Amino acid sequence: MDHGKTLLEQLYNGEIFPAEDIVPQSAEYRAAGRELEGLRDKLEAELPEKDTGLLEDYESAFEDAHRIDLRLTYVEGVRFGVRFMLETLLEGGKLPPRRKKN
Repeated sequence: MDHGKTLLEQLYNGEIFPAEDIVPQSAEYRAAGRELEGLRDKLEAELPEKDTGLLEDYESAFEDAHRIDLRLTYVEGVRFGVRFMLETLLEGGKLPPRRKKN
């Protein structure tokens, strides 16, 4: 990643992907992951072999839906951030004039 480029340039060039930076590290998250893995193992052990593909299909569909949810949540977060920044710059409902370059 070239830190000399603007954030918009880096996003446009595909050099950054904000979701890659969101990696929960808490003990609570790790415990939930272990519980999920344990439950999946139990379920897989109880299922007839012919149904393990169905479990994999379910997990794949769930992950697809989760990715869509994350994308929409990210987009709404960006929108909120932009609205917040604009609100902080507004004076009487109008953006302040652009500063002239020296």
